[in-house]
Amino acid sequence: MKLDPKLVSLSARSTVWSEAYRGLRTSIEYVQILRNLHTVLVTSAVRESGKSLTAANLAVVMAQAGNRTLVVDADLRRPAQHKIFGLPNLQGYTTVITKGLSLTSCLQAGPVEHLSVLTSGPLPRNPADLLGSEASMYVLGTLKDQFDMTLIDAPPVLGLADALTLGGHTDGVLYIIKSRFNSRRLDLKALQQLRQTGSQVIGAVLNQAKDFDHHPYYDRNG
Repeated sequence: MKLDPKLVSLSARSTVWSEAYRGLRTSIEYVQILRNLHTVLVTSAVRESGKSLTAANLAVVMAQAGNRTLVVDADLRRPAQHKIFGLPNLQGYTTVITKGLSLTSCLQAGPVEHLSVLTSGPLPRNPADLLGSEASMYVLGTLKDQFDMTLIDAPPVLGLADALTLGGHTDGVLYIIKSRFNSRRLDLKALQQLRQTGSQVIGAVLNQAKDFDHHPYYDRNG
């Protein structure tokens, strides 16, 4: 399997898009100074908002800065991290929880130093129950001691309990907004649900904005 070309933090490092992820990294590092931030849930209101690619690209630039970084695919309905990073998905988050396998044995090395990936593993019949289990909460708790930053790719908020279940057990939530999609009402509803369940929203990312990669300052071949 190959890396997804939309992993621009690797495939197009000298573009405005990869620079945007580095800017996002800087913003999160600033939040880390103000509060103890080690686990961040990445979610959105609806599907196809780019949450998975945001989590993956952010994980890469975090690792490039020397942070011990882990990206966890906790979207047990439509997992994407194994496809983005070109990794097998025979073992992962679900096998750690259900089969008692060690976290270390299920981690896979990312494409850059300091980056690890925990793919979803085989999909369960009851994702919300599995994510809310004591075993799942225990795994999340152990990550804070092993990594400087853990980014958790979760399903969308609306219509599912998964992200709401996980959000209250992480240090913060990074919320993804789909650009050019009339979703203000949906976004407000999703953010309200997150806050009601104890999630701390640390910021939002406007994704899929109008292409401005033609800016002359950036050399695609640089």
